[in-house]
Order: sequence, then C-alpha cells, then structure tokens
Amino acid sequence: MRASGSPAAAVAPALLRGLGRVDVVALTLNNVVGAGIFTLPAALAAGAGSWSPAVLLVTVALASAMALCLVEVASRYDVTGGPMVYAGDAFGPLAGFVVGWLMYLSRLAAFGAIAVVMLDYGAGLWPTLEATAVRTTVVALFIGLLAAINLRGVVRGALISNVLTVAKLVPLVLLAVAGLGFGGSKVAPLPAPSGVDGLGGAVLVAFFACMGFEQAAILTGEARHPRQDLPVGILGGLAGAGVLYTLLMVACVRLVPDLAHAPRPLADAAAALVGQRGATAVAVTAIIACAGTLSVWMIGSPRVLYALAAQGDLPGMLAAVHPRWRTPGAAIVTSALLVWLLTVSGTFVYLATFSAVARLLMYASTCAALPVLRRRDGPAPVSIWFGPGWGVLALLCSAAALGTTSGTAVRDVTLAVGLGMAGRSTIRYWSQRSLV
Repeated sequence: MRASGSPAAAVAPALLRGLGRVDVVALTLNNVVGAGIFTLPAALAAGAGSWSPAVLLVTVALASAMALCLVEVASRYDVTGGPMVYAGDAFGPLAGFVVGWLMYLSRLAAFGAIAVVMLDYGAGLWPTLEATAVRTTVVALFIGLLAAINLRGVVRGALISNVLTVAKLVPLVLLAVAGLGFGGSKVAPLPAPSGVDGLGGAVLVAFFACMGFEQAAILTGEARHPRQDLPVGILGGLAGAGVLYTLLMVACVRLVPDLAHAPRPLADAAAALVGQRGATAVAVTAIIACAGTLSVWMIGSPRVLYALAAQGDLPGMLAAVHPRWRTPGAAIVTSALLVWLLTVSGTFVYLATFSAVARLLMYASTCAALPVLRRRDGPAPVSIWFGPGWGVLALLCSAAALGTTSGTAVRDVTLAVGLGMAGRSTIRYWSQRSLV
C-alpha cells in the first residue's frame, strides 16, 4: 500500500493502529444510519409516491458504485486522510487541499445540524431542554465528553461508537421487522410520483441519507489491517444501511396514513404498532442515533484537520500528536470548540446549505482518481471488476445530483473554496519566508 503519496504520510505512523474489522463496519453503519433515517420515509413518499421503495433501492445501488470506487482507491494507501489524500496524489496538492477542506467544513455543518436534531428530540421528552442556557450547557458537556474520550485513544472512541451503533440499530431493526409482520391493511396506498422534479428530489434525499461510507477510509492510518478490513467495512456497512432503510420504508408505507406529510414517520409507525410507548422509544432511539453519528464525527473529522496541517496547508500546531495517547490532540480540541460554537450560535445553517454539495464533489474526486491511478500505477491491491466504468457511472450520478441543487449552494461552495485557498496560500507564504 502507498504511504508516500502525500506529505501527511510522514507523520501518519505516529497514530496508533487500533481499529479492527468490527470497528470499521460499526463506524460505517454508525455514520450512514444517522438522523436522516427519521425523516427519510416521509421525504421519499412526498417526492416519489408509490415508487419510493424502488427509488430507494436504485439510490443505494448508485451509492454502492461510488463505494466500490472508494474501496479500490483506498486499497492503495495506508495513511490518514482518505479522499483528500487520493485527490492530492492523483491531481496534485491543490486538489487534495480543496477536497480535504470541503470534507472538513461539510462535517462541521453536519455536526451542528445533527446536534440540534438531537436536542430537539430530547426537548420532546424533557421540556427543560427548550431553554437556551440549558441547551448550551448540555451540548457543551456532550461535545466535551466526546473530545475527552477520543483524546484518550481511537480505540476508546471506536468502542463508544460500537455501543451506540448497537443501541440505535436494535430498535430500528425491531421496528422494521414488526412493521413487515404486523402492518395494517387500512392505510391508503401512496399516490403516483409527483413528476420528474419530485422524483429527482426524492433521489437526492435518499442519496444524502446514504452518505458517510467514506468514514473508514479517512481512518486508514489507524486501522490494523486496512487492505483486508476496509472493503468489508465500507461495503458491508453500506449494504446493511441499505437493507435497513428499505425495510423501514416498507414498514412506514404499511403503517403510516398520509406518510408524505408525517413529521415523525418512524415515531408514527411505532405508535401504530404499540401506541405512545412506541413513539417514545423511537424518540429515544433518535437521540441515540444522533449521539452515535456525532461520536463517529469526533473520531474522523479531527483527522481531516490533522492531515491538512500535516501536509502544510494549515498551521502546523494542528498536526501535533499527543505524546502519551498518540492521538491528534490539537485537532480534536480545535474541532470540539468549533462545533460547539456552530451548534449554539446557529451559524451551522449557512454551512449546511453546501454540505451535501461538498460531499458529492468529494466522492466525485475519488471516482475520477480511479482511472488516473490505474493508468499511472497499474492494478490496485483490491481491483474491482469494470472499475473505470463504475467510476464513470458514479461521476454521471454525481453530476445529475448536483444539477438538482440551488445556485445558492454553488455560491457557498465557491466562497468556502476561495477562503480556504487564500488561507492556504498565506500559511505557505509565511512558512517559506521563515525558511529564508
């Protein structure tokens, strides 16, 4: 596996390789199955109508094409950073920085949005969380706890992620299976799709719910056996999420009247099965799901910041590794402070408008890197059948999804890239001056 394609490779061995195969699968599942599943059935029903299950299956298949490209490209590397490293090696350092910068900013926005969803669900059970001071304190304590756990080591962070993955998947699986077995027959069938625009919007919503499978690739530098474990973790985690999504979609179709307008479709499905206790259980599961996704974020996203700093694109202090625990301590603390500010201030809304676009561009860069690396370096250690074809298909799907976004999102991405490049140029200029 390549360890020299990026300057970050020089420091990657300082991180502890403690993640096993189970950790990689759990991290992928935890990152993909997040807050989105609690609104996905209603959003799909509103746009795709009776075609919702089929649209979901097609979207999972398209996401799988991107995941296949990621598996092949990731098998060439054993360093922390994931898609930003691949882009830098295939297309040059500037491309690597742009991908890494967008990865990090999109994750900041996602963390803030998910944290607010978690607090909102919590407020439904504990009304005191409606108070601003209480919310600010609770989110500070939660983020601080995640940061402290991850400062002590990636294995501890992965263990918490594994526990939360099980805690949120068990009730969701039970709801999916119960819905299939005990679904009512009095629920009116879904209407026909609401036109081409409705179908396009439904595909986009479903695709967003499938994002996050790149998490394991970002942590390659801390996996014990990345070449063997990443393909199983990435593809297995995405496949598990796809099956769960499909079962929950079918259950909601069978249980929830007027699914397209249901604000809490999974809670409504649970209430139809076992009454208010079921709705409460789903609310608790939503809180756990959000907490689980945020725990994965605190593992992966600081590593992106660490890798950017390690290759000289951000201040070098952010690449510092804790001498005892061998974790990117400065990047973890900085990330915790930033997401706390975004969550309590509400400024995450601005970043959230381009979060999905940034993630699509990141996937597209990896798909584009596949044929470039094959041509330059030969077959990958894990070579997928018809690899370039999957890459082209994934790029076309990315372009189609981006075509449904608003001009505002494109403006936001452009602004973020410009600011990041200006900061990078300044840091590199002063670094060169200090060497003279």
